[in-house]
Amino acid sequence: MQALLEMDCLPAGMELFPASNESQWTLIQGVIDASDYYLVVLGGRYGSETEEGISYTEKEYDYAVQAGIPVMGFVPANPDSIPAGKTDKNDAAAQKLAEFQAKVQNRMTKEWSSPEDLGSKVTRGMINLIKTNPRPGWVRGTEAMTPETRAEIAELRAQIAQQEKRDVEGSIITAAEIDKAFAHGDEEIAIEVNHRGYEGYKPYYEDGNISYSWNEVVEAIGPFMLDEAPEPLIRNALESDVLRSIQESPEIWTTTWSSQTAAISDSSWGSIIVQLRALRIIQTGTKKRTVSDKAVYWKLTPAGDDYLVGLRAVSHDPDFRKASD
Repeated sequence: MQALLEMDCLPAGMELFPASNESQWTLIQGVIDASDYYLVVLGGRYGSETEEGISYTEKEYDYAVQAGIPVMGFVPANPDSIPAGKTDKNDAAAQKLAEFQAKVQNRMTKEWSSPEDLGSKVTRGMINLIKTNPRPGWVRGTEAMTPETRAEIAELRAQIAQQEKRDVEGSIITAAEIDKAFAHGDEEIAIEVNHRGYEGYKPYYEDGNISYSWNEVVEAIGPFMLDEAPEPLIRNALESDVLRSIQESPEIWTTTWSSQTAAISDSSWGSIIVQLRALRIIQTGTKKRTVSDKAVYWKLTPAGDDYLVGLRAVSHDPDFRKASD
């Protein structure tokens, strides 16, 4: 590790991670995936084994090879000189170590005989490995973005901004007239309503349909969309108008309850929004809003604005001037 640090490398030794717990394998895989090179140092023990009967070190080595990471092995120059206390005690483990070492030696390896010798071999080995297998390496975050990358990002941001502008402009409906191929004017829609109220402290409710012409729908909610308005506010405006109509119809609805409310069903509300869009009366809002604002906004199109003016504006009385005179 000292030799690697002196070469401006960042060692991530597997010995720093618990290798005896199978649940750590995902962590070890991540460390290997994030590494530019994989070095394995063999000693006199095969090491703790997984449930498959393979040592964690060999499993890591196999994974690095499979992942295409350049590997280099360092094997003992004189295995017989390793103290008995640092070798495997059974023949099975010793045999697995020998087979693992043979596997490692099929690729680039160097022999080491002492800690000092290992350090120098690692240095020379890494110089050769870097030369023959150049990898991205690590840089400070402040140095990671080159002038070319900054220019590319600026260009991409400009392209995104232009596309967003085109999308916004494309979503704006400029037609001066509504699409009369769809139901409009005095043609009616049956709106499903849930009417609620109280008698004393006891709640009551009744479900039913109330007929509205499309002109009445636009008259009720159109003024709220002269500027962009959130959908809940628009829906509440129509529900308030529906409640007023219910209270004016005692022969059909119960009008004696206190604290009355009228809720339009989701199905009916959805049909109203779809129809108004098909008629080109409304369109989605285009103003930028905060990320936390999740509401859908609607506004009148130019055609919708003209349609509303035709419904709500007061016509001039030609006889008014004569009467004044």
